[in-house]
Amino acid sequence: MQGAKLLLLFTCCIIYKFKVECCPEACLCYNEPKITFSCQQQRLTVIPSNIPVQTQRIFLHNNKITLVRSTSFTPCQNLTILWIHSNNISHIESGALHGLTKLEELDMSDNYNLKTVTPLTFRGLVHLHTLHLNRCGLQDLPPGIFQGLFSLQYLYLHDNNLHFLHDDTFVDLGNLTYLFLHGNKLNSLSENVFSGLINLDRLLVHQNRLDVIHPRTFHELKKVTTLYLFSNNLTMLKGEILSPLVSLQYLRLNANQWICDCRAKSLWSWLKSFKGSSSELECYLPPNLARKDLKKLARSDLDGCANISFHHIGPSTFGFKTSLNPYEISDSCCQPKIDKPILTAVNDKAGPSSHTSRILPNIPIKDKENISKTKIIGNVDHRKNRTYKPISYSPVGTFTSKIDHSLTKLNQNNVFDSVEPSTVPNKKRIPCSKKVKSKSQCRMYQPGTNSGLLNFITTHLLFMTLFFILQMHFESLNIFLF
Repeated sequence: MQGAKLLLLFTCCIIYKFKVECCPEACLCYNEPKITFSCQQQRLTVIPSNIPVQTQRIFLHNNKITLVRSTSFTPCQNLTILWIHSNNISHIESGALHGLTKLEELDMSDNYNLKTVTPLTFRGLVHLHTLHLNRCGLQDLPPGIFQGLFSLQYLYLHDNNLHFLHDDTFVDLGNLTYLFLHGNKLNSLSENVFSGLINLDRLLVHQNRLDVIHPRTFHELKKVTTLYLFSNNLTMLKGEILSPLVSLQYLRLNANQWICDCRAKSLWSWLKSFKGSSSELECYLPPNLARKDLKKLARSDLDGCANISFHHIGPSTFGFKTSLNPYEISDSCCQPKIDKPILTAVNDKAGPSSHTSRILPNIPIKDKENISKTKIIGNVDHRKNRTYKPISYSPVGTFTSKIDHSLTKLNQNNVFDSVEPSTVPNKKRIPCSKKVKSKSQCRMYQPGTNSGLLNFITTHLLFMTLFFILQMHFESLNIFLF
């Protein structure tokens, strides 16, 4: 009997010693349903060093812990659940989670100063099925960060500062079912960003800045049932991009700036055949379709191309429109039609000073032909059955139509030769004459143009006006003398 009392006393001492040394007063330790070390909301600044090695669950959330040391949890080889969310953690030392092969759930969310984690941080956590990294201020996910996490099913990365996702970031996560990426600053989704996610069920990428989605972004997501892309900067989305989502049931595309023209026809057709539930797609452009639901439009409403310019595409709720999707701009239905005369001019490969580098004015074809047929060098008209009479007029009267021979003589010296036309002639440009010495003279010496005619008439009028003034002057002088 006395031996039994001693044994009981010894057991009590061991239990008391375990409680004193391994469970601080502010913390709570219990064995059911699992061995648990709970120390939340205690204003702790460091992780306690006397956590029992047998502990299976550790709750350290809502404290002020700033650092996870490499030795903080390594003795706890039986650990299955670790909650250290809602602290001030800014750094995780290398190897801090090493050896925790039984860990199933890790919650590190709401540590706004964490910002980055090394590629080896989660290495070896082969039984991890839930990882919370939301609201950690993460700016980047380095390649290989999720390598070897074959058991992961739930990954929460929302409400961070991610601008970009590397290809194959999730390639080892073949069992992942939930991927939350909303509330970041992602601008684009590349072709292989979701490679390996063959069992993904729910993909949330809303409230980002997406304006570019590669045509093959979703090509492996055969089991996705829920896709959220609302509140981004999307303006166009090909129906072919969504076609691989054969299991899709819930789709949200609202709160984007959709352009409802011919480029939206493939999306319109895909939505017509979609059997699941989808949100409204409110049109932003063209103005006559603004605020209308794309799904409720007739196919004929989408004919033509909206006038897209950057001042039309404004900021969304969660970011600014930075560019237009290159995969969407290339849509053939909105390719500009090249005018035949312009195409001919381009094929001529003329220099910057030639007529081919100019934009054709909007004049009827018949007028162009008439102009191009007019070939006047000096006062010589090559048109048959016509006599060219240069017009001579001034603000004060009408003069004779006779041409002053001095002007003709000057014209023979190439001073007032015709210049190139403002429209494209039908025939090739006549090469520069040998008697023209300089390049500028060569550019000017292009016979058979309207500009040359105008130049000649203007010069002729100038001399005639001068002649008239001199004549009046001499007449006044004669009157004064006599």
